[in-house]
Amino acid sequence: MTAHPAATAPDEPGRGRRLPRHERRRQLLDCARAVFAAERYAGASMEQIAERAEVSKPVLYQHFPSKHELFLELLDAEVASLRALLEAAMDTRRDNRERVRATVAAVFEYMASPERTHRLIFDSGIDADPEVRTRSEAVHRLLSSEVARTIRADTTVAEAEAEVLSRGLVGYLLGAARHWADRLDADARPAAAEMARTVDALVWRGLASLPSADDAPR
Repeated sequence: MTAHPAATAPDEPGRGRRLPRHERRRQLLDCARAVFAAERYAGASMEQIAERAEVSKPVLYQHFPSKHELFLELLDAEVASLRALLEAAMDTRRDNRERVRATVAAVFEYMASPERTHRLIFDSGIDADPEVRTRSEAVHRLLSSEVARTIRADTTVAEAEAEVLSRGLVGYLLGAARHWADRLDADARPAAAEMARTVDALVWRGLASLPSADDAPR
Protein backbone atom coordinates (compact mmCIF):
# COMPACT_ATOMS: atom_id res chain seq x y z
CA MET A 1 0.00 0.00 0.00
CA THR A 2 1.14 3.53 -0.67
CA ALA A 3 1.93 5.55 2.46
CA HIS A 4 -0.09 8.72 2.84
CA PRO A 5 1.46 11.98 4.11
CA ALA A 6 0.63 13.21 7.59
CA ALA A 7 -2.52 15.28 7.91
CA THR A 8 -1.93 18.97 7.38
CA ALA A 9 -3.95 22.10 7.87
CA PRO A 10 -5.74 23.09 4.63
CA ASP A 11 -3.44 25.98 3.85
CA GLU A 12 -3.85 27.77 0.57
CA PRO A 13 -1.29 27.05 -2.15
CA GLY A 14 1.23 29.81 -2.65
CA ARG A 15 0.74 31.41 0.77
CA GLY A 16 3.52 29.46 2.52
CA ARG A 17 4.49 25.86 2.98
CA ARG A 18 1.94 23.40 4.30
CA LEU A 19 2.28 22.48 7.96
CA PRO A 20 0.67 19.88 10.20
CA ARG A 21 -2.20 21.45 12.12
CA HIS A 22 -0.39 21.59 15.47
CA GLU A 23 2.66 23.24 13.86
CA ARG A 24 0.49 25.73 12.02
CA ARG A 25 -1.28 26.64 15.25
CA ARG A 26 2.04 27.17 17.03
CA GLN A 27 3.28 29.32 14.13
CA LEU A 28 0.11 31.42 14.21
CA LEU A 29 0.50 31.96 17.95
CA ASP A 30 4.11 33.05 17.49
CA CYS A 31 3.13 35.50 14.76
CA ALA A 32 0.18 36.84 16.73
CA ARG A 33 2.35 37.32 19.83
CA ALA A 34 4.77 39.47 17.83
CA VAL A 35 1.97 41.54 16.30
CA PHE A 36 0.18 42.15 19.62
CA ALA A 37 3.47 43.05 21.34
CA ALA A 38 4.28 45.58 18.63
CA GLU A 39 0.82 47.04 17.96
CA ARG A 40 -1.08 46.40 21.23
CA TYR A 41 -4.58 44.98 21.01
CA ALA A 42 -6.37 47.81 19.21
CA GLY A 43 -3.64 48.25 16.60
CA ALA A 44 -3.37 44.56 15.77
CA SER A 45 -5.63 42.93 13.21
CA MET A 46 -6.29 39.38 12.13
CA GLU A 47 -5.21 40.46 8.65
CA GLN A 48 -1.78 41.55 9.94
CA ILE A 49 -1.36 38.27 11.78
CA ALA A 50 -2.35 36.24 8.71
CA GLU A 51 0.05 38.20 6.52
CA ARG A 52 2.91 37.69 8.95
CA ALA A 53 2.19 33.95 9.02
CA GLU A 54 1.79 33.88 5.22
CA VAL A 55 -1.66 32.31 5.39
CA SER A 56 -5.10 33.52 4.42
CA LYS A 57 -7.50 34.95 7.00
CA PRO A 58 -9.83 31.92 6.62
CA VAL A 59 -6.94 29.66 7.67
CA LEU A 60 -6.31 31.85 10.72
CA TYR A 61 -10.00 31.74 11.64
CA GLN A 62 -9.98 27.95 11.37
CA HIS A 63 -7.66 27.94 14.37
CA PHE A 64 -8.93 30.98 16.29
CA PRO A 65 -12.55 32.14 15.95
CA SER A 66 -11.82 35.73 17.01
CA LYS A 67 -9.03 38.17 17.77
CA HIS A 68 -10.19 38.31 21.38
CA GLU A 69 -9.95 34.55 21.88
CA LEU A 70 -6.55 34.49 20.20
CA PHE A 71 -5.31 37.26 22.49
CA LEU A 72 -6.62 35.53 25.62
CA GLU A 73 -4.82 32.31 24.71
CA LEU A 74 -1.58 34.25 24.30
CA LEU A 75 -2.20 36.16 27.52
CA ASP A 76 -2.77 32.95 29.47
CA ALA A 77 0.53 31.56 28.21
CA GLU A 78 2.37 34.80 29.00
CA VAL A 79 0.97 34.99 32.53
CA ALA A 80 1.92 31.34 33.13
CA SER A 81 5.46 32.01 31.92
CA LEU A 82 5.90 35.05 34.16
CA ARG A 83 4.30 33.27 37.12
CA ALA A 84 6.79 30.40 36.79
CA LEU A 85 9.68 32.88 36.73
CA LEU A 86 8.41 34.70 39.81
CA GLU A 87 7.59 31.57 41.78
CA ALA A 88 11.13 30.31 41.21
CA ALA A 89 12.47 33.62 42.55
CA MET A 90 10.16 33.37 45.57
CA ASP A 91 11.47 29.95 46.57
CA THR A 92 10.75 29.66 50.30
CA ARG A 93 14.10 27.99 50.91
CA ARG A 94 15.67 31.44 50.52
CA ASP A 95 15.60 34.04 53.25
CA ASN A 96 13.43 37.13 52.84
CA ARG A 97 16.29 39.36 51.70
CA GLU A 98 17.32 36.97 48.96
CA ARG A 99 13.73 36.43 47.82
CA VAL A 100 13.18 40.16 47.38
CA ARG A 101 16.45 40.49 45.47
CA ALA A 102 15.63 37.52 43.22
CA THR A 103 12.08 38.73 42.59
CA VAL A 104 13.19 42.20 41.49
CA ALA A 105 15.84 40.61 39.24
CA ALA A 106 13.22 38.28 37.74
CA VAL A 107 10.92 41.19 36.88
CA PHE A 108 13.71 43.04 35.07
CA GLU A 109 14.87 39.86 33.35
CA TYR A 110 11.34 39.34 32.06
CA MET A 111 10.95 42.96 30.92
CA ALA A 112 14.32 42.81 29.14
CA SER A 113 13.09 40.34 26.51
CA PRO A 114 13.59 41.92 23.07
CA GLU A 115 10.22 40.48 21.99
CA ARG A 116 8.57 42.86 24.52
CA THR A 117 5.87 40.32 25.26
CA HIS A 118 5.39 41.92 28.68
CA ARG A 119 3.14 44.36 26.86
CA LEU A 120 0.51 41.63 26.55
CA ILE A 121 0.13 41.66 30.34
CA PHE A 122 0.94 45.24 31.28
CA ASP A 123 0.24 47.38 28.22
CA SER A 124 -2.35 45.65 26.04
CA GLY A 125 -4.59 48.69 25.79
CA ILE A 126 -7.69 46.73 26.82
CA ASP A 127 -7.21 46.62 30.58
CA ALA A 128 -10.90 47.47 31.02
CA ASP A 129 -11.83 44.09 29.53
CA PRO A 130 -12.82 41.93 32.54
CA GLU A 131 -11.14 38.79 31.19
CA VAL A 132 -7.90 40.64 30.50
CA ARG A 133 -7.98 42.52 33.81
CA THR A 134 -8.48 39.29 35.77
CA ARG A 135 -5.37 37.78 34.22
CA SER A 136 -3.11 40.81 34.67
CA GLU A 137 -4.40 41.32 38.21
CA ALA A 138 -3.26 37.78 39.06
CA VAL A 139 0.35 38.88 38.53
CA HIS A 140 -0.11 41.90 40.81
CA ARG A 141 -1.67 39.69 43.48
CA LEU A 142 1.19 37.19 43.32
CA LEU A 143 3.80 39.91 43.79
CA SER A 144 1.81 41.79 46.42
CA SER A 145 1.19 38.67 48.49
CA GLU A 146 4.93 37.92 48.55
CA VAL A 147 5.83 41.46 49.62
CA ALA A 148 3.04 41.49 52.22
CA ARG A 149 4.27 38.16 53.59
CA THR A 150 7.78 39.59 53.94
CA ILE A 151 6.45 42.68 55.71
CA ARG A 152 4.39 40.62 58.16
CA ALA A 153 7.30 38.25 58.85
CA ASP A 154 9.93 40.92 59.49
CA THR A 155 8.00 43.84 60.97
CA THR A 156 5.28 44.73 63.45
CA VAL A 157 3.10 46.30 60.75
CA ALA A 158 -0.56 45.24 60.91
CA GLU A 159 -1.98 43.01 58.18
CA ALA A 160 -4.15 45.68 56.55
CA GLU A 161 -1.26 48.15 56.49
CA ALA A 162 1.05 45.48 55.06
CA GLU A 163 -1.41 44.93 52.23
CA VAL A 164 -1.46 48.64 51.36
CA LEU A 165 2.33 48.93 51.54
CA SER A 166 2.83 45.83 49.41
CA ARG A 167 0.58 47.21 46.68
CA GLY A 168 2.55 50.44 46.67
CA LEU A 169 5.91 48.69 46.45
CA VAL A 170 4.72 46.40 43.66
CA GLY A 171 3.34 49.38 41.76
CA TYR A 172 6.73 51.08 42.09
CA LEU A 173 8.61 47.96 40.96
CA LEU A 174 6.44 47.32 37.91
CA GLY A 175 6.28 51.00 37.00
CA ALA A 176 10.07 51.33 37.15
CA ALA A 177 10.62 48.14 35.14
CA ARG A 178 8.08 49.12 32.48
CA HIS A 179 9.56 52.61 32.14
CA TRP A 180 13.03 51.09 31.79
CA ALA A 181 11.80 48.61 29.16
CA ASP A 182 9.47 50.82 27.13
CA ARG A 183 10.59 54.43 27.53
CA LEU A 184 14.39 54.32 27.53
CA ASP A 185 16.56 53.76 24.48
CA ALA A 186 17.72 50.14 24.56
CA ASP A 187 21.28 51.11 23.61
CA ALA A 188 21.59 53.86 26.22
CA ARG A 189 19.74 52.51 29.25
CA PRO A 190 21.47 50.67 32.13
CA ALA A 191 21.69 46.90 31.84
CA ALA A 192 18.78 44.94 33.32
CA ALA A 193 20.91 43.45 36.09
CA GLU A 194 22.30 46.87 37.05
CA MET A 195 18.86 48.47 37.11
CA ALA A 196 17.49 45.55 39.14
CA ARG A 197 20.19 46.05 41.78
CA THR A 198 19.33 49.73 42.10
CA VAL A 199 15.59 49.14 42.37
CA ASP A 200 16.13 46.23 44.77
CA ALA A 201 18.23 48.43 47.05
CA LEU A 202 15.47 51.03 47.17
CA VAL A 203 12.71 48.46 47.77
CA TRP A 204 14.68 46.77 50.54
CA ARG A 205 15.59 50.09 52.13
CA GLY A 206 11.89 50.87 52.31
CA LEU A 207 11.13 47.50 53.88
CA ALA A 208 14.04 47.80 56.31
CA SER A 209 12.78 51.19 57.53
CA LEU A 210 9.61 49.60 58.94
CA PRO A 211 9.51 48.75 62.67
CA SER A 212 11.31 45.45 63.08
CA ALA A 213 9.68 42.41 64.63
CA ASP A 214 12.98 41.77 66.43
CA ASP A 215 12.58 45.03 68.34
CA ALA A 216 9.01 44.39 69.42
CA PRO A 217 8.46 43.92 73.17
CA ARG A 218 8.21 40.28 74.19
